[in-house]
Amino acid sequence: MVIVAIGTGDPYTGRFEWSDWTFRGEHMRETPRDILIEVMEDVIEDLHGHVHRVSDLSVDLGTGIGLGGDDLDRLALAGVLHDVGKIHLDPGILGKPGPLNEEEFELMRRHPEMGFAMTRNRLEPKVAEAILYHHERYDGGGYPFGLEADNIPILSRIVLVADAFDAMTSVRAYQPALPVEYAVDEIRTNAGTQFDPTVVDIFLELASVDRLPLELIA
Repeated sequence: MVIVAIGTGDPYTGRFEWSDWTFRGEHMRETPRDILIEVMEDVIEDLHGHVHRVSDLSVDLGTGIGLGGDDLDRLALAGVLHDVGKIHLDPGILGKPGPLNEEEFELMRRHPEMGFAMTRNRLEPKVAEAILYHHERYDGGGYPFGLEADNIPILSRIVLVADAFDAMTSVRAYQPALPVEYAVDEIRTNAGTQFDPTVVDIFLELASVDRLPLELIA
């Protein structure tokens, strides 16, 4: 299936008109979310395990911040599905062992919008929006819209921290797993720029008591 996508709307309102998103493969609109997760993990080897660790850590971070049960449920689902848009990308890009070129990187940057397009009619708006915004940076330097600080939904700010930690500490096509201490220090250093400082504070509390989920590497 191929997606052709042009999104329009005001990114600061958190509500969009995505009438220009077009699916070639209308059956995907009815795909149950559990099947969507299974397809995502089967298609993208690197995501197997990653998405569940991101989900678990996101829920722990949300609990530490004081989010309620409904938002924790949304976080759990957004954590699992945050990369679902990647199933529409070329496997050669996803599995490339070296750095992406400019064209490949631009394609990769579209996966949050693709994920939003896939989930907006199936899931709660807050979950779909958490997927859409999960690469926005606290300082406004992220994508796809360059939102900053509290203009980024809290669920997305949480998923960003969890995703970044697991990406660094798990084996990827482009790098081996990095030491936990390195990843924790990177997140600490980038509090207030890439990451929400409040979320980082909770993350560091979890790190201090060894509550961070890690990939089991043989």
